[in-house]
Amino acid sequence: MEYVIYVRKSTDESSGQQTQSIPDQINKCVRYAEQNDLVIRTKPKDFEFETEGDIIKEDNDPENSDIFKQTRGLYIIKEQQSAKVPWLRPKRKKLISMIKHWKIKWLLSYSPDRQCRNMLEWGELIDCVDNWLIDLKYTNFHFENTASGKMMLGIRFVFSKQYSDKLSEDITRWKKSSVEKWKSQWRYKYGYYRDPEDGYYKPHEKYFPLMKEAFQMKLYMGASDEYIANRLNANEYFRENKKETKAVSAKMLYMVWTDDFYYGIYIYGDSIVDMRVMNPHYQPMISEDEHDILMTRSKQKSKQTLLSAKEDRYADVRPLPKGILKVQDGSSFTPYIAAVSRLKTRLATVQKKHPEFEMKDVVLPHQIRYRIMNKFSKLYQLEVTFDIVDKAVCDLFSKIKVNTKDFDEMIAVISDKIDAMNRENKEKYNKTVLRLNRVKSKKMDFIKHNLWAKRGKDEQSVYDVEIRKFDAEISLVQKELSAINEDERNSLVEFEMLVDTLRKSGSLYEKASYVRKRTLISLFVSNIYVSKQKGFTIEVKPDLLHFFSLSGSGEIRTRV
Repeated sequence: MEYVIYVRKSTDESSGQQTQSIPDQINKCVRYAEQNDLVIRTKPKDFEFETEGDIIKEDNDPENSDIFKQTRGLYIIKEQQSAKVPWLRPKRKKLISMIKHWKIKWLLSYSPDRQCRNMLEWGELIDCVDNWLIDLKYTNFHFENTASGKMMLGIRFVFSKQYSDKLSEDITRWKKSSVEKWKSQWRYKYGYYRDPEDGYYKPHEKYFPLMKEAFQMKLYMGASDEYIANRLNANEYFRENKKETKAVSAKMLYMVWTDDFYYGIYIYGDSIVDMRVMNPHYQPMISEDEHDILMTRSKQKSKQTLLSAKEDRYADVRPLPKGILKVQDGSSFTPYIAAVSRLKTRLATVQKKHPEFEMKDVVLPHQIRYRIMNKFSKLYQLEVTFDIVDKAVCDLFSKIKVNTKDFDEMIAVISDKIDAMNRENKEKYNKTVLRLNRVKSKKMDFIKHNLWAKRGKDEQSVYDVEIRKFDAEISLVQKELSAINEDERNSLVEFEMLVDTLRKSGSLYEKASYVRKRTLISLFVSNIYVSKQKGFTIEVKPDLLHFFSLSGSGEIRTRV
């Protein structure tokens, strides 16, 4: 029985609140193995869980290099990702895949919370335990694969999640309380520093004049972010935080120009304070009018970016839904278009005679390609072209066999779904409209109440902040209304395509455009798995399985 060690530390757990660092976990796991006569597996030559860069970083760790070097030959998986959100840890995902393929049987960790802090991943691990795929051991918790043992382990996972959630709530509440007391949140603000004694933001003696000059260059000289960043660096401006000192970059400056803080309004969540009134040490970098100028420019630039995104010619030539094409270890294929420059030249030539033509009219199926980009996958860099996938999917749709009785039953079910959807959307829409009217009414009452009041500069600032809050809430509710309408339209289109496909016995797919093929595949297919020899296993959605003349597994296997 050779055990594999799994240790984890979140990237956001590097502070003094960190319970156990990775070296500490390794030390305790190795000591536990020695005390209990457990054998730790030797690290193989093709070890996939670390890179040369990781080894160099460990060797240069002044405090922990010894423990890393002493255990270098052991099979230790070191993860530095948060476990609060499921499926975001690549090394754990690889580990679970190896467990399911019987490549790892025994696993040792410091504590259950190092493995999971969310219920989805906990359920996945318990499922492996139930199927006797894994034997678990912990240095601070005794686990046995029995009903009571799994119950106790489940309780530990629940407490771990509760601790994580409670910590997040406490930090959020503390930050909100600090903002309302006009204190900073350890967030770096260009040109200011946080006084640790009273918590106030104060102008930095050296950096404040430099950043004020930077704002003036942005406002009145039309200087680029790159130019301003280079000028700040030339004047020895450094972005300081607890860990390191960084030079200024154009990417960092991008969000600075539209930050309300620099003219006096500090926003954290739903808390808004006027620093000019509340903070006796605060000095604004720019005026509110100058901030409005920068905001207007930013919106115009964003609008241009959105327009160029809408004009993306590749959006209509990606015929497979995102994430549906995979290999057996769960890694998804990444799409790309081959020979893009030649396609653009060809399109430009065709458009001279046919101006209405788009990229989807000239791109060929074999030029739409999919590649595995996950470096932890054994099939890394495996590539397939859409024409091969399309042939397999077309074969699937040719197997649709629908008799009159089944078709009538499906129509009845869809009609019921449409009725239920209409009722639900109508109720949701009416509630949202009611919310919108209430917010508008509150805004009108606020304006009416303050209509004749005499306001100085400070009172006017507070008044303007409240108006902006009302406008932001109105905009948010209006977006919700648009989303309800869009969801209803999309659902109706999907129902219509589903019925047409069943009525025409699958011939609709063969003649469909790339966009319609993508919709049809998402309607009927759960997953498409590719083997190294480019064989396909297509899984049909269970509720539509009886419309296909397939094997009892609900899959179609084809070799292309």
